[in-house]
Amino acid sequence: MKTQVIQLNQNDDTLSVRDNMSWSQTGRILLIWPEHGHVLNRQLDLILVKRYAVTLGAQLALVTHDSEVSFFADQIGIPVFGSTRLAQDTHWRDIQRRKINPQRNSQPSTLVRIQKIIQLPTPTWLEHPITRFFSFGLSVLALLALGIFILPSAKIVLSPQDQIQSMRFDIIADPSTTSIIFSTGSLPTYIQDVIVEGRDTITSTGYTVIPDEHATGSLSFTNTSTQKIKIPAGTIVSTPGSNIVRFITSSTKDVMVNPNQSVLLDARALTPGSSGNLPPEQLVKIEGDLGLDLTVTNPLATQGGTDVKIPSPSAQDLQLLDERLRNKLKQTALMDLQSTLPDEDTLILPTLTITETLSEISTPAIGEPSNQLELSLRLTVQSQVVSGEVLHRLVTPIMDSNTPNGYLPIPSTLEIIRINSPTLGGDGKAHWTINATRKLQTDIPAQRVIDIVKGVNVSQASERLSVSLPIAEQAQIVTAPSWWPRLPFLAMRIEVVQPEIR
Repeated sequence: MKTQVIQLNQNDDTLSVRDNMSWSQTGRILLIWPEHGHVLNRQLDLILVKRYAVTLGAQLALVTHDSEVSFFADQIGIPVFGSTRLAQDTHWRDIQRRKINPQRNSQPSTLVRIQKIIQLPTPTWLEHPITRFFSFGLSVLALLALGIFILPSAKIVLSPQDQIQSMRFDIIADPSTTSIIFSTGSLPTYIQDVIVEGRDTITSTGYTVIPDEHATGSLSFTNTSTQKIKIPAGTIVSTPGSNIVRFITSSTKDVMVNPNQSVLLDARALTPGSSGNLPPEQLVKIEGDLGLDLTVTNPLATQGGTDVKIPSPSAQDLQLLDERLRNKLKQTALMDLQSTLPDEDTLILPTLTITETLSEISTPAIGEPSNQLELSLRLTVQSQVVSGEVLHRLVTPIMDSNTPNGYLPIPSTLEIIRINSPTLGGDGKAHWTINATRKLQTDIPAQRVIDIVKGVNVSQASERLSVSLPIAEQAQIVTAPSWWPRLPFLAMRIEVVQPEIR
Protein backbone atom coordinates (compact mmCIF):
# COMPACT_ATOMS: atom_id res chain seq x y z
CA MET A 1 0.00 0.00 0.00
CA LYS A 2 1.25 3.47 -0.81
CA THR A 3 2.50 5.52 2.10
CA GLN A 4 2.43 9.32 2.44
CA VAL A 5 5.70 10.32 4.17
CA ILE A 6 5.61 13.66 6.01
CA GLN A 7 8.88 15.06 7.43
CA LEU A 8 8.24 17.20 10.53
CA ASN A 9 10.41 20.14 11.58
CA GLN A 10 11.02 21.85 14.89
CA ASN A 11 8.34 24.49 14.36
CA ASP A 12 5.45 22.13 13.52
CA ASP A 13 2.37 21.88 15.75
CA THR A 14 -0.91 19.93 15.48
CA LEU A 15 -2.45 22.43 13.09
CA SER A 16 0.48 22.43 10.66
CA VAL A 17 0.72 18.62 10.80
CA ARG A 18 -3.02 18.20 10.12
CA ASP A 19 -2.73 20.65 7.23
CA ASN A 20 0.05 18.52 5.69
CA MET A 21 -1.97 15.33 6.26
CA SER A 22 -5.02 16.77 4.45
CA TRP A 23 -3.10 16.59 1.16
CA SER A 24 -2.59 12.86 1.53
CA GLN A 25 -4.29 10.59 -1.06
CA THR A 26 -3.02 7.32 0.39
CA GLY A 27 -4.28 4.89 3.02
CA ARG A 28 -1.15 5.20 5.18
CA ILE A 29 0.48 8.35 6.62
CA LEU A 30 3.98 8.17 8.11
CA LEU A 31 5.16 11.09 10.28
CA ILE A 32 8.94 11.42 10.63
CA TRP A 33 10.25 13.30 13.73
CA PRO A 34 13.24 15.68 13.36
CA GLU A 35 16.61 14.64 14.83
CA HIS A 36 16.70 17.65 17.18
CA GLY A 37 13.99 19.54 19.01
CA HIS A 38 10.69 18.52 20.55
CA VAL A 39 7.60 18.17 18.34
CA LEU A 40 4.17 16.85 19.39
CA ASN A 41 5.58 15.47 22.64
CA ARG A 42 2.27 15.66 24.49
CA GLN A 43 -0.21 12.80 24.54
CA LEU A 44 -3.04 15.19 23.57
CA ASP A 45 -1.15 16.24 20.40
CA LEU A 46 -0.88 12.60 19.26
CA ILE A 47 -4.55 11.90 20.05
CA LEU A 48 -5.64 14.89 17.91
CA VAL A 49 -3.39 13.80 15.00
CA LYS A 50 -4.62 10.20 15.20
CA ARG A 51 -8.28 11.31 15.21
CA TYR A 52 -7.64 13.46 12.14
CA ALA A 53 -6.03 10.48 10.35
CA VAL A 54 -9.14 8.40 11.14
CA THR A 55 -11.37 11.09 9.59
CA LEU A 56 -9.21 10.89 6.46
CA GLY A 57 -9.64 7.08 6.41
CA ALA A 58 -5.91 6.51 6.75
CA GLN A 59 -3.63 4.58 9.07
CA LEU A 60 -1.06 6.57 11.07
CA ALA A 61 2.47 5.56 12.08
CA LEU A 62 5.53 7.37 13.46
CA VAL A 63 9.30 7.27 12.93
CA THR A 64 10.96 8.72 16.07
CA HIS A 65 13.58 8.09 18.71
CA ASP A 66 11.95 10.40 21.27
CA SER A 67 11.18 8.23 24.31
CA GLU A 68 8.25 10.42 25.45
CA VAL A 69 6.60 10.38 22.00
CA SER A 70 7.14 6.59 21.74
CA PHE A 71 5.56 6.07 25.18
CA PHE A 72 2.47 8.17 24.43
CA ALA A 73 2.10 6.56 20.97
CA ASP A 74 2.14 3.12 22.55
CA GLN A 75 -0.54 4.22 25.05
CA ILE A 76 -2.96 5.35 22.31
CA GLY A 77 -2.17 2.60 19.75
CA ILE A 78 0.00 4.33 17.13
CA PRO A 79 2.76 2.12 15.62
CA VAL A 80 6.29 3.47 16.05
CA PHE A 81 9.25 2.47 13.85
CA GLY A 82 12.97 3.14 14.03
CA SER A 83 13.44 4.01 10.33
CA THR A 84 11.44 4.99 7.26
CA ARG A 85 12.39 1.82 5.36
CA LEU A 86 11.25 -0.42 8.20
CA ALA A 87 7.93 1.43 8.38
CA GLN A 88 7.31 1.07 4.63
CA ASP A 89 8.22 -2.63 4.57
CA THR A 90 6.08 -3.55 7.60
CA HIS A 91 2.34 -4.22 7.74
CA TRP A 92 0.68 -1.75 10.07
CA ARG A 93 -1.91 -2.70 12.58
CA ASP A 94 -3.52 -0.73 15.36
CA ILE A 95 -2.06 -1.43 18.78
CA GLN A 96 -4.82 -1.95 21.27
CA ARG A 97 -4.27 -1.35 24.94
CA ARG A 98 -4.52 -4.56 26.94
CA LYS A 99 -7.61 -4.71 29.06
CA ILE A 100 -7.62 -6.59 32.34
CA ASN A 101 -10.73 -8.53 33.23
CA PRO A 102 -11.50 -7.55 36.80
CA GLN A 103 -13.27 -10.85 37.43
CA ARG A 104 -10.28 -12.90 36.37
CA ASN A 105 -8.55 -14.69 39.25
CA SER A 106 -11.55 -13.91 41.43
CA GLN A 107 -11.53 -17.41 42.84
CA PRO A 108 -9.46 -17.79 45.97
CA SER A 109 -6.28 -19.75 45.61
CA THR A 110 -5.95 -23.32 46.80
CA LEU A 111 -3.80 -22.14 49.76
CA VAL A 112 -6.55 -19.78 50.95
CA ARG A 113 -9.18 -22.55 50.70
CA ILE A 114 -6.92 -24.90 52.69
CA GLN A 115 -6.43 -22.25 55.39
CA LYS A 116 -10.18 -21.85 55.72
CA ILE A 117 -10.60 -25.65 56.02
CA ILE A 118 -7.95 -26.16 58.71
CA GLN A 119 -8.72 -22.97 60.70
CA LEU A 120 -9.65 -23.95 64.28
CA PRO A 121 -12.67 -22.40 65.99
CA THR A 122 -12.09 -19.65 68.55
CA PRO A 123 -12.47 -20.81 72.21
CA THR A 124 -15.65 -19.46 73.82
CA TRP A 125 -13.86 -18.07 76.90
CA LEU A 126 -11.97 -15.65 74.69
CA GLU A 127 -15.25 -14.14 73.64
CA HIS A 128 -16.47 -13.73 77.27
CA PRO A 129 -16.95 -10.02 78.38
CA ILE A 130 -14.94 -10.50 81.56
CA THR A 131 -11.98 -11.72 79.52
CA ARG A 132 -12.23 -8.74 77.23
CA PHE A 133 -12.52 -6.28 80.15
CA PHE A 134 -9.52 -7.84 81.90
CA SER A 135 -7.46 -7.67 78.70
CA PHE A 136 -8.43 -4.03 78.24
CA GLY A 137 -7.38 -3.22 81.83
CA LEU A 138 -4.03 -4.91 81.36
CA SER A 139 -3.48 -2.86 78.21
CA VAL A 140 -4.24 0.37 80.03
CA LEU A 141 -1.89 -0.55 82.87
CA ALA A 142 0.83 -1.44 80.38
CA LEU A 143 0.41 1.94 78.68
CA LEU A 144 0.59 3.72 82.03
CA ALA A 145 3.73 1.83 83.00
CA LEU A 146 5.25 2.62 79.65
CA GLY A 147 4.35 6.30 80.08
CA ILE A 148 5.91 6.38 83.55
CA PHE A 149 9.07 4.87 82.11
CA ILE A 150 9.32 6.99 78.94
CA LEU A 151 7.50 10.29 79.35
CA PRO A 152 9.26 11.93 82.36
CA SER A 153 12.45 13.85 81.59
CA ALA A 154 15.03 15.74 83.63
CA LYS A 155 17.68 18.38 83.02
CA ILE A 156 20.75 18.55 85.29
CA VAL A 157 22.93 21.68 85.18
CA LEU A 158 26.43 21.22 86.67
CA SER A 159 29.14 23.72 87.56
CA PRO A 160 32.41 21.75 87.45
CA GLN A 161 35.26 22.87 89.64
CA ASP A 162 38.21 24.62 87.99
CA GLN A 163 41.79 25.31 88.98
CA ILE A 164 44.79 27.28 87.73
CA GLN A 165 47.70 25.54 86.03
CA SER A 166 50.96 27.51 86.08
CA MET A 167 54.39 26.68 84.63
CA ARG A 168 57.65 28.59 84.15
CA PHE A 169 59.69 28.32 80.95
CA ASP A 170 63.22 29.43 80.05
CA ILE A 171 63.01 30.69 76.48
CA ILE A 172 65.83 30.88 73.90
CA ALA A 173 65.28 32.82 70.68
CA ASP A 174 67.58 31.41 68.01
CA PRO A 175 67.58 33.23 64.64
CA SER A 176 69.36 30.26 63.02
CA THR A 177 66.56 27.76 63.70
CA THR A 178 63.35 27.44 61.70
CA SER A 179 61.37 25.20 64.05
CA ILE A 180 60.64 24.75 67.76
CA ILE A 181 63.15 22.66 69.72
CA PHE A 182 61.19 21.43 72.74
CA SER A 183 64.18 19.92 74.52
CA THR A 184 65.96 23.29 74.86
CA GLY A 185 63.03 25.69 74.56
CA SER A 186 64.59 27.26 71.44
CA LEU A 187 62.24 29.23 69.21
CA PRO A 188 62.62 30.66 65.71
CA THR A 189 62.40 34.40 65.18
CA TYR A 190 61.21 36.64 62.39
CA ILE A 191 62.45 40.08 61.32
CA GLN A 192 60.21 43.13 61.66
CA ASP A 193 61.40 46.47 60.28
CA VAL A 194 60.09 50.01 60.23
CA ILE A 195 61.11 53.25 58.49
CA VAL A 196 61.48 56.34 60.69
CA GLU A 197 62.57 59.89 59.95
CA GLY A 198 63.26 63.04 61.93
CA ARG A 199 65.43 66.12 62.36
CA ASP A 200 67.38 67.75 65.17
CA THR A 201 69.58 70.80 65.74
CA ILE A 202 72.63 71.59 67.84
CA THR A 203 74.41 74.82 68.72
CA SER A 204 77.67 75.28 66.83
CA THR A 205 80.75 74.96 69.01
CA GLY A 206 83.34 75.68 66.31
CA TYR A 207 84.15 78.91 64.58
CA THR A 208 85.34 80.15 61.22
CA VAL A 209 87.27 83.24 60.15
CA ILE A 210 85.79 85.53 57.54
CA PRO A 211 87.41 88.63 55.99
CA ASP A 212 86.28 92.00 57.39
CA GLU A 213 88.30 95.10 56.36
CA HIS A 214 90.36 95.65 53.17
CA ALA A 215 94.11 96.22 53.46
CA THR A 216 95.50 99.51 51.97
CA GLY A 217 98.91 100.76 50.90
CA SER A 218 100.92 102.75 48.34
CA LEU A 219 102.14 101.54 44.94
CA SER A 220 105.14 102.98 43.12
CA PHE A 221 104.85 102.83 39.31
CA THR A 222 108.06 103.51 37.23
CA ASN A 223 108.04 104.27 33.47
CA THR A 224 110.90 102.31 31.87
CA SER A 225 110.07 103.42 28.33
CA THR A 226 110.99 106.56 26.35
CA GLN A 227 107.39 107.71 26.10
CA LYS A 228 104.74 108.93 28.46
CA ILE A 229 102.60 106.13 29.88
CA LYS A 230 99.04 106.58 31.08
CA ILE A 231 98.06 104.60 34.16
CA PRO A 232 94.28 104.10 33.96
CA ALA A 233 92.11 104.43 37.05
CA GLY A 234 91.48 101.04 38.68
CA THR A 235 94.71 99.43 37.52
CA ILE A 236 95.20 96.04 39.18
CA VAL A 237 98.50 94.70 40.50
CA SER A 238 99.23 91.42 42.27
CA THR A 239 101.76 89.25 43.99
CA PRO A 240 103.59 86.50 42.09
CA GLY A 241 103.19 82.80 42.86
CA SER A 242 100.15 80.61 43.49
CA ASN A 243 98.51 82.42 46.43
CA ILE A 244 97.89 85.66 44.57
CA VAL A 245 96.84 88.80 46.42
CA ARG A 246 95.45 91.55 44.21
CA PHE A 247 95.31 95.31 44.79
CA ILE A 248 93.54 98.01 42.79
CA THR A 249 94.55 101.67 42.51
CA SER A 250 92.25 104.08 44.34
CA SER A 251 92.56 107.01 41.89
CA THR A 252 89.47 107.92 39.96
CA LYS A 253 91.39 109.48 37.04
CA ASP A 254 94.09 108.35 34.71
CA VAL A 255 97.67 109.31 35.74
CA MET A 256 100.46 110.13 33.24
CA VAL A 257 104.03 108.97 33.98
CA ASN A 258 106.98 110.55 32.13
CA PRO A 259 109.83 108.42 30.80
CA ASN A 260 112.22 107.22 33.51
CA GLN A 261 109.97 108.76 36.15
CA SER A 262 107.97 107.20 39.01
CA VAL A 263 104.60 107.98 40.53
CA LEU A 264 103.15 106.90 43.89
CA LEU A 265 99.46 105.89 43.93
CA ASP A 266 97.18 104.69 46.75
CA ALA A 267 95.67 101.20 46.44
CA ARG A 268 93.54 98.74 48.39
CA ALA A 269 93.16 94.96 48.37
CA LEU A 270 90.42 93.58 46.14
CA THR A 271 89.33 91.08 48.82
CA PRO A 272 88.95 91.95 52.50
CA GLY A 273 90.81 90.21 55.26
CA SER A 274 94.24 89.90 56.76
CA SER A 275 95.53 88.19 53.64
CA GLY A 276 95.96 91.70 52.18
CA ASN A 277 98.54 92.71 54.82
CA LEU A 278 101.75 92.25 52.77
CA PRO A 279 105.40 92.99 53.49
CA PRO A 280 107.19 95.59 51.25
CA GLU A 281 108.17 94.74 47.68
CA GLN A 282 105.43 92.06 47.23
CA LEU A 283 103.11 93.70 44.68
CA VAL A 284 105.33 93.54 41.58
CA LYS A 285 103.01 92.39 38.75
CA ILE A 286 100.78 94.64 36.63
CA GLU A 287 97.84 92.97 34.94
CA GLY A 288 97.43 93.83 31.27
CA ASP A 289 99.80 95.34 28.69
CA LEU A 290 101.09 98.04 31.02
CA GLY A 291 103.56 95.57 32.45
CA LEU A 292 105.66 95.90 29.27
CA ASP A 293 106.57 99.56 29.93
CA LEU A 294 105.94 99.97 33.66
CA THR A 295 107.25 98.41 36.84
CA VAL A 296 105.48 98.45 40.17
CA THR A 297 106.14 97.70 43.81
CA ASN A 298 104.87 98.51 47.26
CA PRO A 299 107.67 100.36 49.00
CA LEU A 300 105.95 99.98 52.35
CA ALA A 301 103.98 97.17 53.88
CA THR A 302 100.25 97.16 53.25
CA GLN A 303 98.06 97.12 56.35
CA GLY A 304 94.53 97.48 57.69
CA GLY A 305 93.17 94.14 56.49
CA THR A 306 91.23 92.39 59.25
CA ASP A 307 89.34 89.11 59.84
CA VAL A 308 86.38 88.26 62.09
CA LYS A 309 85.69 84.95 63.93
CA ILE A 310 82.02 83.78 63.86
CA PRO A 311 80.35 80.51 65.05
CA SER A 312 80.45 77.59 62.64
CA PRO A 313 79.52 73.87 63.01
CA SER A 314 82.45 71.56 63.42
CA ALA A 315 82.92 67.89 62.53
CA GLN A 316 82.51 67.04 66.22
CA ASP A 317 79.19 68.87 66.26
CA LEU A 318 77.97 66.79 63.31
CA GLN A 319 79.10 63.52 64.91
CA LEU A 320 77.42 64.36 68.23
CA LEU A 321 74.19 65.43 66.52
CA ASP A 322 74.16 62.30 64.33
CA GLU A 323 74.53 59.98 67.34
CA ARG A 324 71.85 61.85 69.29
CA LEU A 325 69.33 61.85 66.42
CA ARG A 326 69.92 58.17 65.63
CA ASN A 327 69.23 57.24 69.26
CA LYS A 328 66.02 59.28 69.18
CA LEU A 329 64.89 57.60 65.97
CA LYS A 330 65.64 54.15 67.41
CA GLN A 331 63.32 54.97 70.31
CA THR A 332 60.69 56.14 67.83
CA ALA A 333 61.12 52.89 65.87
CA LEU A 334 60.76 50.91 69.09
CA MET A 335 57.45 52.59 69.90
CA ASP A 336 56.22 52.07 66.32
CA LEU A 337 57.12 48.38 66.42
CA GLN A 338 55.50 47.85 69.81
CA SER A 339 52.30 49.52 68.61
CA THR A 340 52.07 47.45 65.42
CA LEU A 341 53.10 44.02 66.74
CA PRO A 342 50.44 41.66 68.14
CA ASP A 343 50.18 41.82 71.93
CA GLU A 344 51.64 38.35 72.51
CA ASP A 345 54.63 38.81 70.17
CA THR A 346 57.94 39.42 71.97
CA LEU A 347 60.24 42.13 70.62
CA ILE A 348 63.89 41.30 71.32
CA LEU A 349 65.09 44.79 72.18
CA PRO A 350 68.86 44.06 72.10
CA THR A 351 68.57 43.20 68.39
CA LEU A 352 67.02 46.60 67.52
CA THR A 353 69.47 48.01 64.96
CA ILE A 354 69.63 50.59 62.19
CA THR A 355 70.14 48.63 59.01
CA GLU A 356 70.07 51.36 56.36
CA THR A 357 70.37 55.13 56.12
CA LEU A 358 67.93 56.14 53.42
CA SER A 359 68.58 59.88 53.62
CA GLU A 360 71.03 62.16 55.52
CA ILE A 361 71.05 65.95 55.05
CA SER A 362 72.99 68.42 57.23
CA THR A 363 72.88 72.20 56.90
CA PRO A 364 75.01 74.24 56.75
CA ALA A 365 78.17 72.46 55.64
CA ILE A 366 81.05 72.06 58.06
CA GLY A 367 83.06 75.31 58.21
CA GLU A 368 80.26 77.54 56.96
CA PRO A 369 79.18 80.31 59.31
CA SER A 370 76.07 79.43 61.36
CA ASN A 371 75.01 79.46 64.97
CA GLN A 372 73.26 76.05 64.62
CA LEU A 373 73.69 72.80 62.74
CA GLU A 374 70.54 70.98 61.54
CA LEU A 375 70.49 67.29 60.59
CA SER A 376 67.68 65.29 58.89
CA LEU A 377 67.75 61.48 58.83
CA ARG A 378 65.54 58.78 57.28
CA LEU A 379 66.44 55.31 58.56
CA THR A 380 65.38 51.67 58.33
CA VAL A 381 65.31 50.04 61.78
CA GLN A 382 64.70 46.34 62.35
CA SER A 383 64.49 43.88 65.21
CA GLN A 384 64.05 40.16 65.78
CA VAL A 385 60.63 39.11 67.09
CA VAL A 386 59.23 35.87 68.53
CA SER A 387 55.58 35.44 67.65
CA GLY A 388 52.98 34.66 70.29
CA GLU A 389 51.70 31.80 68.16
CA VAL A 390 55.13 30.12 68.35
CA LEU A 391 55.20 30.63 72.13
CA HIS A 392 51.77 28.96 72.39
CA ARG A 393 52.97 26.03 70.28
CA LEU A 394 55.87 25.53 72.66
CA VAL A 395 53.95 25.98 75.90
CA THR A 396 50.65 24.17 75.14
CA PRO A 397 51.94 20.60 74.55
CA ILE A 398 54.16 20.75 77.62
CA MET A 399 51.30 22.00 79.79
CA ASP A 400 48.97 19.38 78.30
CA SER A 401 51.37 16.61 79.32
CA ASN A 402 51.40 18.00 82.87
CA THR A 403 47.62 18.42 83.19
CA PRO A 404 46.22 16.52 86.22
CA ASN A 405 44.01 13.52 85.52
CA GLY A 406 40.32 14.32 85.30
CA TYR A 407 40.88 17.90 84.16
CA LEU A 408 40.64 19.55 80.76
CA PRO A 409 42.10 22.94 79.76
CA ILE A 410 39.63 25.75 79.13
CA PRO A 411 40.47 27.29 75.73
CA SER A 412 41.37 30.96 75.39
CA THR A 413 42.50 31.16 79.03
CA LEU A 414 46.23 30.74 78.40
CA GLU A 415 48.19 33.81 79.51
CA ILE A 416 51.94 34.28 79.02
CA ILE A 417 53.77 36.84 81.15
CA ARG A 418 57.47 37.77 80.76
CA ILE A 419 59.28 37.55 84.07
CA ASN A 420 62.30 39.39 82.67
CA SER A 421 63.28 41.12 79.45
CA PRO A 422 65.19 39.30 76.70
CA THR A 423 68.99 39.62 76.93
CA LEU A 424 71.46 38.80 74.19
CA GLY A 425 74.04 36.15 75.05
CA GLY A 426 77.50 35.69 73.65
CA ASP A 427 76.13 33.05 71.30
CA GLY A 428 73.91 35.63 69.59
CA LYS A 429 70.76 34.08 71.07
CA ALA A 430 68.25 35.92 73.24
CA HIS A 431 67.36 34.48 76.65
CA TRP A 432 64.43 35.29 78.96
CA THR A 433 61.92 33.61 81.26
CA ILE A 434 58.14 33.47 80.99
CA ASN A 435 55.32 32.24 83.21
CA ALA A 436 52.35 30.54 81.51
CA THR A 437 49.00 30.12 83.28
CA ARG A 438 45.63 28.75 82.20
CA LYS A 439 42.39 27.49 83.72
CA LEU A 440 41.51 23.79 83.98
CA GLN A 441 38.03 22.36 84.36
CA THR A 442 37.05 19.00 85.80
CA ASP A 443 35.93 16.49 83.19
CA ILE A 444 32.64 14.95 84.37
CA PRO A 445 31.28 12.27 81.97
CA ALA A 446 27.53 12.63 81.42
CA GLN A 447 26.99 8.87 81.73
CA ARG A 448 28.49 8.90 85.20
CA VAL A 449 26.04 11.62 86.25
CA ILE A 450 23.11 9.65 84.83
CA ASP A 451 24.17 6.45 86.59
CA ILE A 452 24.21 8.30 89.91
CA VAL A 453 20.78 9.92 89.70
CA LYS A 454 18.46 7.84 87.54
CA GLY A 455 15.33 6.65 89.32
CA VAL A 456 15.90 8.57 92.57
CA ASN A 457 14.03 11.58 93.89
CA VAL A 458 15.28 15.13 93.27
CA SER A 459 16.69 15.87 96.73
CA GLN A 460 18.48 12.54 96.90
CA ALA A 461 19.90 13.06 93.41
CA SER A 462 21.22 16.52 94.39
CA GLU A 463 22.88 15.10 97.50
CA ARG A 464 24.47 12.22 95.61
CA LEU A 465 25.91 14.58 92.97
CA SER A 466 27.43 16.91 95.60
CA VAL A 467 29.10 13.99 97.38
CA SER A 468 30.25 12.03 94.31
CA LEU A 469 31.34 14.72 91.85
CA PRO A 470 33.88 17.61 91.94
CA ILE A 471 31.40 20.43 91.37
CA ALA A 472 31.73 24.05 92.48
CA GLU A 473 28.11 24.47 93.60
CA GLN A 474 24.97 22.41 94.03
CA ALA A 475 23.58 20.94 90.83
CA GLN A 476 20.35 22.38 89.43
CA ILE A 477 17.79 19.66 88.63
CA VAL A 478 14.64 20.40 86.64
CA THR A 479 12.08 17.64 85.98
CA ALA A 480 9.32 17.60 83.39
CA PRO A 481 6.55 17.61 84.31
CA SER A 482 7.62 19.89 87.16
CA TRP A 483 5.54 18.01 89.75
CA TRP A 484 7.18 14.67 88.94
CA PRO A 485 9.02 13.54 92.12
CA ARG A 486 11.67 11.28 90.65
CA LEU A 487 14.22 11.37 87.88
CA PRO A 488 13.55 9.10 84.89
CA PHE A 489 14.68 5.51 84.84
CA LEU A 490 15.45 5.81 81.15
CA ALA A 491 18.97 7.26 80.60
CA MET A 492 18.08 8.89 77.29
CA ARG A 493 15.45 11.05 79.08
CA ILE A 494 18.11 12.69 81.33
CA GLU A 495 20.01 15.66 79.91
CA VAL A 496 23.29 16.72 81.53
CA VAL A 497 24.38 20.32 80.90
CA GLN A 498 27.77 21.73 81.88
CA PRO A 499 29.97 24.53 80.51
CA GLU A 500 31.13 23.43 77.10
CA ILE A 501 34.87 23.21 76.48
CA ARG A 502 35.69 24.09 72.87
